[in-house]
Amino acid sequence: MRKKKGARSKPTASSVTAAEEEDQSLQLEFPQNNENDADEGDEQGFFACYLLASLNPRFKGHTYIGFTVNPRRRIRQHNGEIGSGAWRTKKKRPWEMVLCIYGFPTNVAALQFEWAWQHPVESLAVRKAAVGFKSLSGVANKIKLAYTMLTLPSWQKY
Repeated sequence: MRKKKGARSKPTASSVTAAEEEDQSLQLEFPQNNENDADEGDEQGFFACYLLASLNPRFKGHTYIGFTVNPRRRIRQHNGEIGSGAWRTKKKRPWEMVLCIYGFPTNVAALQFEWAWQHPVESLAVRKAAVGFKSLSGVANKIKLAYTMLTLPSWQKY
């Protein structure tokens, strides 16, 4: 039996490349979070700070740091798939969530970490550590800064 011209065959297991397999294995997994349970005053919720990197070639190296109680929903908001995204990320879409730091006991603790990560030179908790950085811009330096911040006494208790 002849195939129709332009007909596609079903994908097989061999059609998945090694790069795609690796990419699939790197998918972020977060604890399930019911939006009704994610009340910002809730002391036992999921609170996270995240780092986004722009995938737009015109804005290579541009980053955004934020706070969320639902990372999956938040990245969709930033990319415009659903409403209520941050206006600062609108022009540089699409975005990729590069890093997500969670395990904060309260939303206040996560918001304090977010602010210090966004303003390392101004933050009393971080400024001494930030002096050692040659540059505070770019994805790699933001990740290094977050790692350094997590080793500081202010966040050692978490």
